[in-house]
Amino acid sequence: MKTLRAVPDRERRFFIVKSSSPDYIREYLDAYDPDDDIQPRFQPTPRDISDYLTALSWVRHLDRSAWKILWARSFDVSFGLIGKQIGRSDETARKRFETAITDAWIAANT
Repeated sequence: MKTLRAVPDRERRFFIVKSSSPDYIREYLDAYDPDDDIQPRFQPTPRDISDYLTALSWVRHLDRSAWKILWARSFDVSFGLIGKQIGRSDETARKRFETAITDAWIAANT
């Protein structure tokens, strides 16, 4: 899923709306925060790029809630925050993640 986010979307250019106004207004302290940590961007290897469509096919049968949990974990979101998003405990979020990964593993090995 990190590779999916890193690969550029060629059709996105057709959805750009040109405007003279800024995208959003930022406060001075937010715009010029010296403590703002910029994380290194994920750089997929050629092997990642060639394999990511195959890996996505393993999870295409999952329901929307399982997909959202997998997507959140690809951002390294904790199970506690995922549990809050779905209205359940962190242990329930962890179990649903394990179930989704197991289903993907079964799809990959059949």
